[in-house]
Amino acid sequence: MDRFRVEVIAKTHNPQQVIYAAMHQDYTDKFVFDGRSHWPSELEAGEIIVKRLLAGERGHYGPLEHPSITFNCGYFPHSVMQQARTHRVGISFDVQCLDGDTEVTFIQASGSLRKIKIADLYDVWENGEKAIRTRQIIGRNGEPPGEYRRDGKKRIQKMSLRVLNEETGTFQIGHVNNVMCSGLQPVYRLTLADGKTLNCTINHRLLTSAGWQTMGDALGLIVDENHEVLATTQNCQLMCNGVWTNDAIYTHKNCCDDQINQGLNLRENPRLGEVAQLNQPNQNLQLAKFYQPRGEVKSLKAHPVKVTQIEYIGKQMTYDLEVDGPWHNFVANGIVVHNSYRYTGNQILELAENKKDLEDIFYLRPVGDYTDRQGKKYYYSPQQRQADLDWCLEAAKRYKADLDNGLSEEHARGKIPFDYRQHFVVSFNLRSLLHFLDLRYKKDAQLEIQKLCDLMWPHLQEWTPAIAQWYQKNRLGKSRLAP
Repeated sequence: MDRFRVEVIAKTHNPQQVIYAAMHQDYTDKFVFDGRSHWPSELEAGEIIVKRLLAGERGHYGPLEHPSITFNCGYFPHSVMQQARTHRVGISFDVQCLDGDTEVTFIQASGSLRKIKIADLYDVWENGEKAIRTRQIIGRNGEPPGEYRRDGKKRIQKMSLRVLNEETGTFQIGHVNNVMCSGLQPVYRLTLADGKTLNCTINHRLLTSAGWQTMGDALGLIVDENHEVLATTQNCQLMCNGVWTNDAIYTHKNCCDDQINQGLNLRENPRLGEVAQLNQPNQNLQLAKFYQPRGEVKSLKAHPVKVTQIEYIGKQMTYDLEVDGPWHNFVANGIVVHNSYRYTGNQILELAENKKDLEDIFYLRPVGDYTDRQGKKYYYSPQQRQADLDWCLEAAKRYKADLDNGLSEEHARGKIPFDYRQHFVVSFNLRSLLHFLDLRYKKDAQLEIQKLCDLMWPHLQEWTPAIAQWYQKNRLGKSRLAP
């Protein structure tokens, strides 16, 4: 049905053996690990679990909580993700973030680089500038006298952030819209052939020589239940900052005149600033003085560097930036990474600009017969569905118009239909997964969340075949309380 997709990111290996070991330790005084060479096979362990634990309805189901599985769920309506959250499963939105020591590159008015740790940016963003100031009188907005830290958000937003123009491959200026803390997350360290390193989560999107990819997909990363690296299945080159290249775009006097007429200055056009640095490194020139003889001028471009090593470094406090358009990226430790611009917001803007398919962004049920909660039947016609699609497109255009008119994303998104499509990551231990299936893999559950369970089910059958077989026979679709 539809575009829905569910894939496994990670899972406990030999889960039925793990459950067997936990069961066996409960009723023996021996140290179970010492006898691991004599444990039953994964298949035999599953049969023992069914016979001794599940079939007997003993009520002691703690051992089922040891194995865990993590799914990446894609293109589901937002309401499905919300329902999953109500059942207290571990869930996150396509989390992509960097550790606190990651350095973000800014361009100063002189053209020189300034690198600031992302954790320090977050501290200033949330708490104000570090210098303590004393207010002797009531402030202009009614602030009481006393010590305070001056608000740092406006200053950070005005700073010139280095971003990559993805059309030309050259670096230019962007601006920070938000700095976020994403909490403790499993973090991996990438080491590149030129010595650069980047500490990021498995889902952080990086610009590779093959385009934007999550770190995990780019390397074909395989990890165990403890997040340790088991293998990588493909090579990866990341786009880095930066190499000088010949570029004649800004070599002609008329071109510079056009820039001046647009009101651009050195801060707003770093490529012109780079021209100035080559000729007058100690002066902050006006654009009128940037005229160069007809010929070649150097500009800074991204270049690929191979990833040579990856290692898991544990759970770290993580952060990310949200960057104003049109290029939603920034330079972290010299590597081009994607920002955390809201998935839905970015997609809706692209829809409004006719760059995306409407039904890739919004979900509407297919044409057909339905029943409401009171049992009343109705028909959802093609005409009704088309009218609803038209309404979704109009909402996307209104969202873009609001942003263009200066409204914040939080304000503008109130017009967006609730069931925009959402990617999310969800984790279960085996016991919580069976509980979730009991509640939502039944005929009276919402149609879309039934489909989520339907797509999870084959993964469960492959992962714990004996337990899945028992569950299908005894509990599936019967709305019983989960073990």
